[in-house]
Amino acid sequence: MAPRMPKRAMSPGFIKFTRIWSIVYILMLALFLFTLLSADILPLVLLIPIVVLIACASMLIFPQLFFANIKKSRKIIALVISCILIPVYAYGAIGLGTVAGFFSAITGNEEQTVTFLVITRKDSSLKELPDLEGKNVGTYINEEPVYMAARKKLADEVSVNYMTSPSITEMASSTLVGGFDATLMTKSHYDMLRDKDKDFRKNTKVLHKFGVKMDEADLAKRVKVTKEPFNIYISGLDVSGTIDVTSRSDVNMIMTVNPETHKILLTSIPRDTVIHMNEKGGASDKLTHTGIYGIGCSLGAVEDLTGLDMNYYVKVNYTTVKKMVDALGGIDVKSDYEFDTHGMKAKFHFKKGWNHLDGEHALAFARERKSFPDGDIQRNRNQAKVMTAMLKKATSSRTILMNYTTILNSTKDYMQTNMSQKEIKSLVKMQIALNPKWKIRRQNMEGPSAFMQCYSTGSYEVSVVQVSDESLKKCVKRIKRIINPPEED
Repeated sequence: MAPRMPKRAMSPGFIKFTRIWSIVYILMLALFLFTLLSADILPLVLLIPIVVLIACASMLIFPQLFFANIKKSRKIIALVISCILIPVYAYGAIGLGTVAGFFSAITGNEEQTVTFLVITRKDSSLKELPDLEGKNVGTYINEEPVYMAARKKLADEVSVNYMTSPSITEMASSTLVGGFDATLMTKSHYDMLRDKDKDFRKNTKVLHKFGVKMDEADLAKRVKVTKEPFNIYISGLDVSGTIDVTSRSDVNMIMTVNPETHKILLTSIPRDTVIHMNEKGGASDKLTHTGIYGIGCSLGAVEDLTGLDMNYYVKVNYTTVKKMVDALGGIDVKSDYEFDTHGMKAKFHFKKGWNHLDGEHALAFARERKSFPDGDIQRNRNQAKVMTAMLKKATSSRTILMNYTTILNSTKDYMQTNMSQKEIKSLVKMQIALNPKWKIRRQNMEGPSAFMQCYSTGSYEVSVVQVSDESLKKCVKRIKRIINPPEED
């Protein structure tokens, strides 16, 4: 019988390595648990089992790696398992950090930037800001707070003589005929004038551009979002880029959410709807123009129109839609018409029936109105279809698991809300725990078109929509039905 070979002792180097590796394992575990608890997005029904399972596994793995008097085979098994778990902990920590960064980016910042331009005639001898010293500069009415702030900021760079106008149209006229050497106005007002008057676009140039910061008060009317119904006003600005600027509100939608019945109602309001701005003395204007004066003005106008509280708001823009849809892997939308787009940099074609849309196509689909008999009303319908498709895909279990880091990273700079992090996290927990199938419905406010003078445009008339009492009452009734459903529902 052959003699039994003696067992080979573990090398000191291997023991040292596994001990160091055990420390690495514990550090990665601690980092993961810290980010998991800090993110606070898992319901207790999932959080507790996960923590217990990890703790039990670690109580088995760590001693096998750390202590020297452990069989080599056990150390190797523990080493293999830890090599699998450490990347899992690292990936989880990164993902949870992304979630925390997203919540921080989209909440808690009520500051907005109003972009101002100093413009002059294209044939003017003025070339740069210092050339304005001592010149006459036209500006809007004195009591407009943001214009007062802009004049004050400009005074730090150059001394000018201000000549006020009661409306932006008079400012534009005086600029073109030489009544002013230059004119100070918001970029939103400038864009309105360029859209309205081709001569203004052709015969003016921008001399200087700067931003003025505006702080909004806390506009939220908070509720227990997982227990009580609430309204979110969605404002879609007609610009690209980051979300901290003011501009015309092209998309105006009320999202009514009932977390108990899992019903969502999207109510679209035409951008040209006549509203009253209480903070401007009840002046009449188009809803889209309220975005120029900040989200608070838009929110107040919608509340005045409907008689309903808007508990929260969400601001998005062109970039938000494109990036969100692309991060979702595209959406499927059913078109009521076959049509081509107008007035956009690229031309897009959509067939009647189902279309699979990437971000660029989804934005184009939501913006088009000239192809339809009822114009802006059909655009509202299409915007609601895009929103519905995005909501359905974003709340699906597969999308949440597979695409959440891409979605959050791609949209965090292009979305703003006054919902708190705690409120958003509670909704996320509810969605993960229950995975409810939301029933999403849509409706549109409608009314005849007309022409009238507005606060923001002054002496010239613009196209508006006068939402009918019948349509308004019907839409408000349906919203209230979601908030307070009858017993049989």
